[in-house]
Amino acid sequence: MQAITLGKRQRNNRHNGFSLIEVLFVIFILAASTLALYSLFNMSLKMLWENKARVGATQLANEKLEIARNLPYNSVGTIGGTVAGTIPEDETVARNGIDYNVYTNVVYVDDEFDGTWASQPVDSLSNDYKRVLVRVSWHSNFSGSPVKFYSDVAPKGVETTLGGGTLVLTIFNMNGLPVSDANVHIYSDDVAPIVDMNTFTNAQGQVILPGVKAANEAYEITITKSGYSSSQTYDTTVALPAPDKPHLTIFEGQATSASFSIDQTADMFIYVKDINGLPLGNFTVHVQGQKRIGLDGNDQPVLKFNEDKISNASGVINMSDIEWDNYEITVVAATGYDINEIDPPAPVALMPLDSLGVNLKLEPTAAHSLIVTVKDVEDATVEGASVRVTNSQGYDKTIITGSAGQTFFTPLSNATTTVAVTKSGYEDYSNEIQVSGYSYEPVIMVVP
Repeated sequence: MQAITLGKRQRNNRHNGFSLIEVLFVIFILAASTLALYSLFNMSLKMLWENKARVGATQLANEKLEIARNLPYNSVGTIGGTVAGTIPEDETVARNGIDYNVYTNVVYVDDEFDGTWASQPVDSLSNDYKRVLVRVSWHSNFSGSPVKFYSDVAPKGVETTLGGGTLVLTIFNMNGLPVSDANVHIYSDDVAPIVDMNTFTNAQGQVILPGVKAANEAYEITITKSGYSSSQTYDTTVALPAPDKPHLTIFEGQATSASFSIDQTADMFIYVKDINGLPLGNFTVHVQGQKRIGLDGNDQPVLKFNEDKISNASGVINMSDIEWDNYEITVVAATGYDINEIDPPAPVALMPLDSLGVNLKLEPTAAHSLIVTVKDVEDATVEGASVRVTNSQGYDKTIITGSAGQTFFTPLSNATTTVAVTKSGYEDYSNEIQVSGYSYEPVIMVVP
């Protein structure tokens, strides 16, 4: 009898154990279902809010256009715009608990019906009518595009003669392709009222503004776009008496054209180490690009990028979001070091969207030293070349180039020095130079 009772208890215990697992499984299923339903509900609320925001933006844009249509024709323009008027260019409007950014742009339209600034003959009346753009944006949960509406506003009767010229700006990237939606800021306090406006390039990378008031070197242009380099015009100053792109001049009845190049930025990391591979922290390195913005009073180039950079505790110089260019990297003599090797060799070519690491190997300065860089005609570094350096003081040393195609000879004397380079498959190279201080010899190897 006792054995039978014990068997029943064991069966009951097994049954109770299975029931607990089943309960936990059901709880898990319910929790997952509840979480999924909550996420779906939350997404539905965000979509409803987004639809509400877009409807509100559409209504707001229509209201702004309607206000513009009902203004006197001479008042249809923006405060600070090349087409001056009473409409704010940028404003924040709160509707139904949502903050909207309202951007309004007004430009003259040079209609092709009676010729344009580019036709032959040129249309002397380039301000045929006005085009009003209203763009309404908001903080979107889905990165939604803003609402944009256009409307043309024509004068009552025939077109009027307001004077001025046509400003034509073209923005392109490194490969000569148009850059659309670039922000173009135009400023001039040499005209009345003052021009201080923002506009955007079209799909062809252009901004065409008829009816801009004539003025000499008066219009400051700045081109920007998120994630891109910038470009601009420059003032004529004592430090920059000859800018390559001076502020623009608008001539009466003529077109002024200017082009600007911008592209996506890149990152460059310079790893500063000594000849033993140990990082050099708090070390100053000079970095300069080849792009210039003009000439100084001595007809020397004023470079767009020309800065000292200091390495962090790990010997790294982090240069983020910089413009594509060819960069020279040098070390100031006061640091007590010379460059033993740069990999890749200078000038370092940085392209858009690059994330490039540059290894900079340094060694203590000698009175006289020589770095030799060996490349082929395609500008590729030559590894495994034998570089022999001899001089009239009895110096004679041979070093094989590594992956960077470079060799460094130190200490040397201030003397006439011969550099001889050989490698199988190339013509022999030999050149006589005068070594004085930190010297550099570029070598180009030619295939027979």
